[in-house]
Amino acid sequence: MTVSSLVRRSGAAVLGGALAVALMAGCGDSGDSGSNSDESPTPTTTSSGSADATETAATSYLPVPAGVTLTPAGTDLRLGQGATVAWRPRQDRVVALDLTVDRIDKTSFDESFQGWVVTKEMKGQTPYFVRVRATNESDGDAGGLLVPLYAQVDDTSMYEPLAFQKQEFTPCPGGVLPEKLEPGKSADLCFVYLLPAGTELQSAAFDLVGELAPITWTGEITSIEKPKKDKGGKKKDEKGDQPG
Repeated sequence: MTVSSLVRRSGAAVLGGALAVALMAGCGDSGDSGSNSDESPTPTTTSSGSADATETAATSYLPVPAGVTLTPAGTDLRLGQGATVAWRPRQDRVVALDLTVDRIDKTSFDESFQGWVVTKEMKGQTPYFVRVRATNESDGDAGGLLVPLYAQVDDTSMYEPLAFQKQEFTPCPGGVLPEKLEPGKSADLCFVYLLPAGTELQSAAFDLVGELAPITWTGEITSIEKPKKDKGGKKKDEKGDQPG
């Protein structure tokens, strides 16, 4: 059984001038980012199909431009390694990206959210920043889209990134691609996740269509330290606390 068939996804919190609670909303497979009801599930092995058919389906789960080879479903990568992925943000559109998850930072509201309203319901939650390099491998503009990269905490649960509106969150602006991202162009992204008390981020996971297992990135999780003040009273950035 694949991870996707068991996954419980939380709805992304939307942030305006204040932080909102990251509400957990249990979803079935219909909640896959950009997936639609006519996508084929993972093929089962038959006397005529076997492993080759499964591998072909896993690497061609969506139509992509000639010369683009998708990374097989279920691939486990280390931080710094790249994968070619695709999703369907709407029925008539497929977007393909080269994604490299460079770093995962664990932080806190005190360290990274100064000046933002944090509700009492959020006090036990742990913020994580996931920094990513994305290159457009589609045959058209991919700008303005939220990349469906999740925070995976175990084999059954993933959490969507926060979405920001009106006011930019400078320490980690979010996982939305620039307004314009033409084929071959790249962008640096930074995803923000709020995980419930008692959970820890195990991997960053790109969610695939249907029953296909996600592509995951794991590695050392670094901690962000609160910026120190220099002798002049100004804050001095520590390693890991730069804008995404």
